[in-house]
Amino acid sequence: MKLEKGIAEIDLKINKLLRIFIDKVRPIYLRDFFLIVFFYLLNIIFLNGQYSNEIKSHSISSPFQKENTTIRILLPDQFSINKKYKVLYVLPVREQGNKKSGDPLIEIIKDDFHNKYKLICVFPGYTHLPWYANHSIDKTKQDESHFLKTVLPFVDENYPTIRGKEGRLLMGFSKSGWGALTLLLRNPEIFKKAAGWDIGIRMDTNVPEDSSFVKAAESTFGDLENFEKYRVSSLLKKNKDKLGMTSRIFYYNTGGNRARGGTVIHKLMVELEIPHLYLYEPKRKHRWDSGWIPEAINFLVENE
Repeated sequence: MKLEKGIAEIDLKINKLLRIFIDKVRPIYLRDFFLIVFFYLLNIIFLNGQYSNEIKSHSISSPFQKENTTIRILLPDQFSINKKYKVLYVLPVREQGNKKSGDPLIEIIKDDFHNKYKLICVFPGYTHLPWYANHSIDKTKQDESHFLKTVLPFVDENYPTIRGKEGRLLMGFSKSGWGALTLLLRNPEIFKKAAGWDIGIRMDTNVPEDSSFVKAAESTFGDLENFEKYRVSSLLKKNKDKLGMTSRIFYYNTGGNRARGGTVIHKLMVELEIPHLYLYEPKRKHRWDSGWIPEAINFLVENE
């Protein structure tokens, strides 16, 4: 009886010690468990990028603009640093912060193109109305250099992009449609395709006949000699052989005061035997959100 009683007392003490041990250790294990879950979630969010349409914003310094500029970036929801992505450069038509013409990244989100085509979408800022040329006099308006020497390197260094022309697409309208075409025509080894809608082509087709457009060209580019370096018609004639035999240009034309110029450029590309896509449609609002973006993006990513 004494032995059984002693064993029972020992068993009771062991159980008591076990309960004390479990009570003391349980919080530690729970803490470790939650830490593991926390870091796992961080891994999902930051490494595998569950961004859910988040638009990231970077402030960068550029020697080619008057002051710091902002680069806005839209990533696919399932973004991963272990993959390589094509980049759609969406060129602004106005100075940074001015959304008078709408917000193209919001339009892309509406149709889910960044997820459908696994695109990194980049919207670079400019401190003035950009024409995507290096002004011959004003050193704070070196738009082409800002894009090629500041924006592109920043994106390639901070995001997993497909380097080279196969991974770079251009899209814009009005002035930035001009920019999309001239950037491609001047740098066909850097960019794969360009889509421009309702392009600001009147400066090309009205110089030197119209004095008001001559003055505009001199103001925008610094002088007429520099303007010729960025003139769409001149670039088509000069660099047509560098574009190859696939359609790399989408000239998306619409009714209105830019329509005639669009037909002139289309006719020139036909005469020069430059493969391209040309589309003419009835007039619609001169904005990002007027419904033309899907057609432009479809061209840029087709057969890719």
